[in-house]
Amino acid sequence: MQETYFQPIKLDKPVGEGLVRRTGREKVTGGARYSAEWPVEGLLYAVPIVSTIPRGSVTSIDTRAAEAMPGVRWVMTPDNAPKVKQLKSMNESNFQTSLASSIYPGMTKEVYFAGQYLGAVVADTFETARDAALAVEVSYQPKAWQTDIGQANPEERPKSLFGAPPVITVGNVDEVLEECEAKVVLDFSTADNYHNPIEPHAAIAEWTEKDGQPFLKVYESTQSLALSRATYAQMFQLKPSQVHVVCKVIGGAFGSKGSTWPHSLLAIFCAKAVQAPVKVVVSRQQLYGGTGHRTPTRQQVTLGARASGKIRSIIHSGYATTARQDTYSEAFTMATRMMYGTEALRLDQRQCRLDTQCPTFMRAPAETPGMFALESAMDELACQLDIDPIELRVLNEPEKTPYEDKPFSSRLLIDCLKKGAEAFQWARRPVKPGISRDGDWVLGYGVAAATYPCFSFPTQVEVEVRANGTARILCCSHEMGTGTATVQSQLLANLLGITANRISMELGDTDLPPGGLSGGSATTMSVGGAVQKAVENLKRELQKLAPKDSPLSKAKLEELQFAQGKLTVSGGDGLLIEALLENKNRESLRVEGAFQMGQDSPTANHSYGATFVEVGVDEELGIVRVRRLLGCYACGTILNSKTARSQFLGGMIMGIGHALQEATVWDHRLGRITNDDLAEYHVPVNADIPDIDIHWLDDPDFNASPIGAKGIGEISITGVAAAVANAIRNATGKRLTELPIRPHHVMS
Repeated sequence: MQETYFQPIKLDKPVGEGLVRRTGREKVTGGARYSAEWPVEGLLYAVPIVSTIPRGSVTSIDTRAAEAMPGVRWVMTPDNAPKVKQLKSMNESNFQTSLASSIYPGMTKEVYFAGQYLGAVVADTFETARDAALAVEVSYQPKAWQTDIGQANPEERPKSLFGAPPVITVGNVDEVLEECEAKVVLDFSTADNYHNPIEPHAAIAEWTEKDGQPFLKVYESTQSLALSRATYAQMFQLKPSQVHVVCKVIGGAFGSKGSTWPHSLLAIFCAKAVQAPVKVVVSRQQLYGGTGHRTPTRQQVTLGARASGKIRSIIHSGYATTARQDTYSEAFTMATRMMYGTEALRLDQRQCRLDTQCPTFMRAPAETPGMFALESAMDELACQLDIDPIELRVLNEPEKTPYEDKPFSSRLLIDCLKKGAEAFQWARRPVKPGISRDGDWVLGYGVAAATYPCFSFPTQVEVEVRANGTARILCCSHEMGTGTATVQSQLLANLLGITANRISMELGDTDLPPGGLSGGSATTMSVGGAVQKAVENLKRELQKLAPKDSPLSKAKLEELQFAQGKLTVSGGDGLLIEALLENKNRESLRVEGAFQMGQDSPTANHSYGATFVEVGVDEELGIVRVRRLLGCYACGTILNSKTARSQFLGGMIMGIGHALQEATVWDHRLGRITNDDLAEYHVPVNADIPDIDIHWLDDPDFNASPIGAKGIGEISITGVAAAVANAIRNATGKRLTELPIRPHHVMS
C-alpha cells in the first residue's frame, strides 16, 4: 500500500452504510431537548434592551416604568451591571476564548451598532420581561455612522487570514499578465447574509453552590462547548470544574453558534444578580443585531492566459467588512491559493470597518463568496476562448499549490468534473446562448468547481467496552443534526469488528472529555481520530487482561488486531472482548484517546467537488429558476451514505439561496436592517428547489485524515452560486457578478 502520512486502516461495514440518524426519531417526535427547553425550577426570563441607533453613546436610561410593572425582578443597565474579567474575543485571542465580541452586554454606554444589548429586564414571565424592556426609555448622543460597504474606507489590511498574510505574491503578475493573449477582468459584489437557524439562539444560566464553591451551569445552543466552559471559568475566575455547560442537540447553526454571543452572557449576568436561573431566547429580529452574519464583499478577479487556455497569471483582490470594535477577517482569497496552476499569483485583501455587529463564520466562510468570483471568472475565460469550461479546468490542474508549493493530500477535482458531467449529460449543453428553450424559458447550463480545506481541532474521547458485548464513546462534542453519534458509532463498530447497534455515544456535555469546536467541517475527522487512538490504547489494556498462557499476552502491540469483536494476533485466533473482561471479573474497561493534527503536514489538505446547474430564464420578467442541480464530491471516506447525502443536499440548497435570494436590506440613513424577519429575508422553500442529484467518490485520504474521512458539511455550497451565474451566462450571454442575482440584473 502506498505510504501515507497516517497509517491506513481498513474501512468496511458498517462504515459507509446509510444507517438512520440516531437523533432523528426523538427530533421528529418532540423528544429532543433543545437549549431553551430544559426544565429548571424557579426559572425567570430576561429580554435585552437593545440600541435603536447604530453609533453614539447613551446619555440616560429611564427604567422607572419598567421597574413598576408587576413581575419585574431586576433591570440591568451599565450603571448596575456585574463586574467581570473582560477577555478578548475568539478572533482577537486566536481561539483562546469563545467570545464573539469584546462588547459585553449591558456594560458600556458606548453604542457600536443598532441592536446592541444595552441591558436587560428580568421578570417572572417572558411576556412581562418583553413588555418591560420596551418600556425602558433610552436617550442617546448619536455619532456619525457608516453601514454601507460601498461608502466605507477599505484601506485596512487584516492581520492574518487563517494564518496566511493578507498579501501573497508569486512571480511578477503584472509582467506576465502583459504577455497574455487572453485576459478577463471582473468585479464582483456579494451581499451580507444571516444564518436564520430554525432553533433560536438561547441560553439558561443558573448559579448554585457545590462543595462550598460557586457553581455555574449553562444550557446554551453552542458549537463550542468545551471552549465556552473555559471562557466562563476565566471570566468569573473559577476552576473549570466549577462550570458545567450542556447542549445536547442544536437546531441549525451554519456557524452562527460557533462562538458565544451576548445573549449567553446576559443570561449568566442576570442569573448571578438575581440569584435565580434565567433564560434568554433571541427573537428573530434580535438575531439580526445580537448575532453575527456573513460579511458583504467587493472582489476583483483578473485572469491572464495563453490562447490555448493555459493560465499564466491570477490576481484576486478586494475587501470585506468587519465591525467598528471587533475584528473578523473573511479570507475570500483562500481557495485561489491552490485551485489552479499559474506562473504568477497575487492575492490582496483589505477590510473596512462598519457600525454593525461583528461578522462571523457562515457555512463555508471565505470559500462561498471567494469561489463565486474565481469560478465565474474561469467560466468567462472559457467563453472568451471558446473552450469547454471543464476542459479549461483540466488544462489548468496544478501538481502543487502555487502558494505553499506543497503536493496535495489527494485531489480528485478532475474525477468529480468528469463523473458529474457524465451524469448531468454535459455533452448536450449548447455552446451558444439562447439556443435551448422550453416555451417562454431560455435554458442555460453551468458548471463550477467546489472546494473546502480539511480542518481539525484537538479532541479527546473515552471508549468504554462492557462485559455485555456493548461499547460506548464519550466526548464533549456536538449533535448539530449532522449525525455525529451515528457515524462515530459506525466507525468504532468497524474498528472493533462488531455491529453498530452495539455502540452508543454520549456527547453534548462538558462533564465528558473535551472536544473541539464543531465548525469548519472538522468534527468527524477530529472525533474519529481520537476514537482511533482510543482503540489502539484499548488493545494494550485488553492485552493485560489476557490469560498468561494465551498468545495474546505474548504478542507485540503491532500484532494485535480486532476482528469480529475479538482481540486477535494478526487476525488469527483470539478472545472476545467480553471474555477478556470476564477473565478478570471486570464489568467494563474504559480507555482514553486524543487527536491533534500536527503542524508538519507535508501535503495541502482539501476536499473537492463539481457543481452542475440547469436554469430557466424568463427574458421578459427576469425570473431565474433552477431546474436541475447535480453535485459530485471527493471528501475521503464517506462514513454514512444517508447522513452524507443530507449534508451535501443542505449545502446545495443553501447555495441556491445565496445565488438567487438571500440578502440583508439596509436603510443606511438609519443604520438599520429593514428585512429582519423570515417574511422578507428570503430563503429557499420547496417550490424553489428542483430534484437534486448527488454523487461522490468514496476514496480514503490517509494523508489528510487518520480515518481517511474529510469534512462534508460545507463544501457543497461553495460552487453553487458560480454554477448558477455560469448557467445564466450560457442562457442569456450576460455575465452577472452581483449576488444575489435578481430579475432586474437579468433584465438590465
